[in-house]
Amino acid sequence: MRAANPSSNQEKLREEILFLAVTRPTMWLGVPIEASLPIALAACVTLIVTGNPLYALAFGGAAFAVARLVVRHDANAFRLLMLWTRTKARCRNRVWWGGSSYSPLPVAGLKRRGFHHG
Repeated sequence: MRAANPSSNQEKLREEILFLAVTRPTMWLGVPIEASLPIALAACVTLIVTGNPLYALAFGGAAFAVARLVVRHDANAFRLLMLWTRTKARCRNRVWWGGSSYSPLPVAGLKRRGFHHG
């Protein structure tokens, strides 16, 4: 009597092809929307403050060129940068722990009865 193969009872999982274009962020002039909207906003503010459209075009063009260089190899670079600022950059006690550490208590400490640290 042979032991039954446990994998023979299971159905084969269905495989689907996922194209790279489905995973890429929305681009505008070769720069993701996450970067192009703040650049356009900063160029508009430059135009309003200086009153000279050449300064706004120069700033916007330079910022778009830098953004295109950043996303040349990874289209999600600005999403990763935003994720880093939301998680690791906001961690105020990373120097104390030597890395990102998230405590349920605030970094300054919380005074509660029964929770004495020291």
